[in-house]
Amino acid sequence: MEMNRKRYAVTRMKLMATTIMGGLLFAGTLHAELPKSGAIIMFGQSRENPYFGQNAVAVQDIAKKQGWTFSYVEASSQEQQDSAIQQMLSTGDKPIGVVLNPVSGAAAIASEMALKDAGIPVVILNQVPAPGQADLFVAYGGVNDYLSGQNAAQLLIAGAKKARVELGNGLIVNTVAGHTAAQQRVAGFEDEMKKAFPSSSQVLANVNSGGYLENEGYNIGSQIIPANKGKFNWVYGVNDALAYGALRAAKESGIQPGKDVLFVGGTCMNSTTNAAVKKGELVGTSVQAPYIEGAAAMYALVAYLNTGKVIDGEQNLSPDTPMSIDTPPHKWNYMPNSMLDGSEKSYTDTVIWGKTAQELCNYN
Repeated sequence: MEMNRKRYAVTRMKLMATTIMGGLLFAGTLHAELPKSGAIIMFGQSRENPYFGQNAVAVQDIAKKQGWTFSYVEASSQEQQDSAIQQMLSTGDKPIGVVLNPVSGAAAIASEMALKDAGIPVVILNQVPAPGQADLFVAYGGVNDYLSGQNAAQLLIAGAKKARVELGNGLIVNTVAGHTAAQQRVAGFEDEMKKAFPSSSQVLANVNSGGYLENEGYNIGSQIIPANKGKFNWVYGVNDALAYGALRAAKESGIQPGKDVLFVGGTCMNSTTNAAVKKGELVGTSVQAPYIEGAAAMYALVAYLNTGKVIDGEQNLSPDTPMSIDTPPHKWNYMPNSMLDGSEKSYTDTVIWGKTAQELCNYN
């Protein structure tokens, strides 16, 4: 985990590029022209997961606005994704750009190198790439997962204060092994908790669930919650679905969420998880909207194709409007991650790119 923290810090501070000039990373021609036609290919994970499905919807919507075709290639393992990319390259039909959601971020280097060697611009989303990959892609557009983890800890601490609960030890319900985004979320969460509780709050178990959805959270929760009953008073699910699944398991063990044990996920998802937030069973959430993430990645790609340039460094995207396609994207473009306190007003009044949290937090 310490390595993950260092990796994140280096990623933020030491961006790698082939050429740096006047604050701009030149990955293409100096005077680009936006293609009037062409194909966008998105390589991602199964759209049975509604989060990944909404990523794809956003990319397709923006591609369609530009008059480009769109296709989506699913994979359940990094090996399968690598094979699909090699198969695409072997046809000789080059898309004008690729949007890549790696199955395993650190293991995607071979495919990223192959796409770069083929001269195909690549934008990555969902998992912040490792520093050694920085010169293999045009830009990252998506979640700041470290910040997401920090926000989840802040929500938990605020929820404990409201409930007048002194936080002790806790459990973490994680996603799949090797998932970079989850590793960075947990790093952010643990760092924030250690700042607030240097010695009085420990993680008793951090267990991979093998997935991202409620059932996986329930299955792991059914194992680790009874095994540690009475030893913890908080649970962090790396997203709201996992947290809610663990919450269900806790109820079956006679635990009352929001009183006996506090649960937090920090990434809103659907009407079920929203209801749990509004009832106080989940102590708040954040708008990590997959549609906005897909749009952030695609706008970064369009802006690059339009300008031929990338600005060194990172930017936190405004919740008011998407990035302009007439301005070069930054190397790292982080989508808004607005926190919600669970009130109805927070869902109706929080707006990102013209969509309310109520809309963005319901994507099943």
